[in-house]
Amino acid sequence: MEYLKALLAGLIVAVPMGPVFVMVVQRTLCHGRRAGAMVGLGAAAGDAIFAAVGLLTLTLVQQLVADYRGWLLLLGGLLLGLIGFGILRRGGSVELPPDRKDLSGWTCALQAFGSTLSNPGALAAMLAVLAILKVDVQATRLPFLLPAACGAGEWLYWLSLVYLMGRYLRLNPRTLRLLSRIAGVLICVFALVLLVRGILMLTES
Repeated sequence: MEYLKALLAGLIVAVPMGPVFVMVVQRTLCHGRRAGAMVGLGAAAGDAIFAAVGLLTLTLVQQLVADYRGWLLLLGGLLLGLIGFGILRRGGSVELPPDRKDLSGWTCALQAFGSTLSNPGALAAMLAVLAILKVDVQATRLPFLLPAACGAGEWLYWLSLVYLMGRYLRLNPRTLRLLSRIAGVLICVFALVLLVRGILMLTES
């Protein structure tokens, strides 16, 4: 039962629309299902780490986040800003050179992984969902599988989204380039919000 709760926690955490959602959509439509799936994998891996830390040291993590929330917001904003700027700088390119396809997948995963780990909001969401679902580490014989179940639940959501987009959405190159630019702008907006919040928190402390 606890593993199912952890799987459900991963699904719930992935649902809200945020920068990872924008990245998954942009990468899938402009670069294919594999790129979108790798973005989802990176985000799921980051949230799995949050789940592991949260389940083992909930009180300590909450205190650290409270103490360094401003700096974490700044870090997350800078990282998202770099990702959004990179998308805009490429001018909405919708194709990758054949020899860069393998690298692109892992690059997508690392970008999403770093974006997730530098976002205190993602950590807070994971901790809240685990608390609401009352996931009990002591009730399992293999507690180390609980974070993996969280990550698997989240990646299942992203894989489903990627499959549906790849299966049913067919856009022409001009629309894809426009979508890519919009995605870059949205990610930059998310980054700006995080930076402003971080600066405000640091000036108030």
